[in-house]
Amino acid sequence: MSSPKSMLKSIDFGQLMRAAEGLTQWRVLGLSFLTWLAGGLVMVGGQMLATRASSMLLALLFFIIASVVFSAGMSAVGILLQDKAKDVEQRSMADAIRAGLMCVPRFILFGLLVLAVVLGLCLVAAIVYFICKIPFIGPILLFFAHPVMVIAASVFFIALYWVAAPLLAPAIWDGRSLRRAVSLVLAVVRTRLVPLVLMLLALYIVITVITLVVFTGFIPGFAYMTAIASAMIGPSMMASMGGMGNAAAFGAMASSGHMLAGTLSTVILFAVLMALTMQVMIMGVNIIYLMVTDGLDEQGTEESLQAGIDLAREKARQAQGMAREAADKVRHATHLDGHGHHPPGAARAPAAPVAPAAPVAPVTDIFAPVAPPAPVSTPAPAPVAPLAPTPAPLAPVAPAPVVAPVAPAPVQPPVAAAPVLGAAVAATGAAALPPAAAALAPPNLPAPAAAPAADAPLLRCRSCFEVVAADDVFCGHCGFQLK
Repeated sequence: MSSPKSMLKSIDFGQLMRAAEGLTQWRVLGLSFLTWLAGGLVMVGGQMLATRASSMLLALLFFIIASVVFSAGMSAVGILLQDKAKDVEQRSMADAIRAGLMCVPRFILFGLLVLAVVLGLCLVAAIVYFICKIPFIGPILLFFAHPVMVIAASVFFIALYWVAAPLLAPAIWDGRSLRRAVSLVLAVVRTRLVPLVLMLLALYIVITVITLVVFTGFIPGFAYMTAIASAMIGPSMMASMGGMGNAAAFGAMASSGHMLAGTLSTVILFAVLMALTMQVMIMGVNIIYLMVTDGLDEQGTEESLQAGIDLAREKARQAQGMAREAADKVRHATHLDGHGHHPPGAARAPAAPVAPAAPVAPVTDIFAPVAPPAPVSTPAPAPVAPLAPTPAPLAPVAPAPVVAPVAPAPVQPPVAAAPVLGAAVAATGAAALPPAAAALAPPNLPAPAAAPAADAPLLRCRSCFEVVAADDVFCGHCGFQLK
């Protein structure tokens, strides 16, 4: 890296005197004048329409249009003056305007980047000042933090107005993308900041002197001629310059031709003045840009900037992944709580085995009250011969009502013929069947034995529907009283 003395010796302040050459470029001066005139007319006309319509949205729309006109026109002026500073043939007016329009999106992106930096600075300041609210230690932190934040914000805005913007604009006019322009500015700030600042200060001195010369002739001439015009034509000339901010002045201006002519001529005069001043400014920043970028190694700075961008993207991707994992964990925990899962360590009752459904008869709750079934007319069964000799007369038993099958089908086996009867047999273990069941049995067969345990219907609790035994008084799973 060059020493400060060598850098100071390399500054050619004589080149800055070429900034005054901008005043001799009449074609570029005409484009600059038209830019300021068109932008001013759009701004004033939009303000008039917005005031008449009382619409802030309309005023904002015309402000955006005027900003685009200013940005495209001054970019075209900068491109033409940069060709002059490079001592190359200037391109045509149409090509310059087209290139200027292509520069507008880059300036918009740069404005968004500056806005993001400002918002980040404000966020950091808000966090620092929030920490300063801590009792006892807060005032001490504020005593040190407030000057630091003020100085940081001041340095940022000074660097933006007086270093970054004057150097970034010529880089964009030179055809660079926004990222390459920003990397160029960083490279110049890192390696050639002192020459850059000194040359910019010298340029501002030159601009100040030229502007002072112009204004020393413009202000007295404008004041004298306006006073004479007001004395000869009337006081409406002065009213046109003092009442541009209200609707009444606009209405008076529209009704008075002298007032309208005086206002438009004033706008044109200020457009000429701004065009002359900006010619010197733009020519000077182009010359400084060419001087500080001569022989500059931009590759290292661009690679470091790209590495910083990649690192920021990776950090943002990691933060996004961590946030997604945390959200998934919260969602999973909420899902488990919503389904009533027991916390770890809680005792769980063993799941009871479930009998196969195919060979098992319909389950009947023996503890539920059974309503007497309504008599159903069924076709009379075929007469069955009585069983061979009964060993002893049975006590008279009330005949059980015949249960009709759900669907017309052949006669079911004795166990599944009546659910209530099967439950009774399973509960008592009796070997004998009631006469109704005996009447349905085929002839010449011995009396059926007790139904095996596998064919007996399962008894279940009315509360939790777990399998219980016939002699259980309470459910062993939920404690429900069965009897």
